[in-house]
Amino acid sequence: MSQYPLMQFPLGRKAPIPADASRCKVVYSIALTTDGEQIRLKMQQEGSCNTDYIAIEEDSLVEIVLSGSQLFFSKANDAITTKGPDLTYFYGDLEYDGYDKKLDRYKIVRFVARFNKGGKFDTTHGFNVNVDLLQQDGGAPRWIGLTIDPDIKNPPPGRD
Repeated sequence: MSQYPLMQFPLGRKAPIPADASRCKVVYSIALTTDGEQIRLKMQQEGSCNTDYIAIEEDSLVEIVLSGSQLFFSKANDAITTKGPDLTYFYGDLEYDGYDKKLDRYKIVRFVARFNKGGKFDTTHGFNVNVDLLQQDGGAPRWIGLTIDPDIKNPPPGRD
């Protein structure tokens, strides 16, 4: 168990770039899956192969979708936080969607990402996805708060 508190900083309140500048849409899905007796966390950017990070290749609107019936965005914390206070220059304007009225939780969030033009390839920006795991066995729902720890690569690793 870690002895140090998890660092969580909110995204910028405003979009880091004008809204119309983010023409590219990046969709990133997170799901719990099973493989035999193993439970796995599957994270993948739509249209990419075997990447568990979000690749920002231009100014973008990032959409994170939670799949399945047990994962919902946190009610107690912001759905998306960064691990550094200086990342509001790159990420902001968090909005929620996909509301489940019965459970009072959301399944989709979006935020604007500024491309790190001139940044070194494979620059990693740490961020957190804060979720609530639904545990329901016929009675009242029980929630377990979890923080998922993918990365944003902005810009991503160089390509040939």
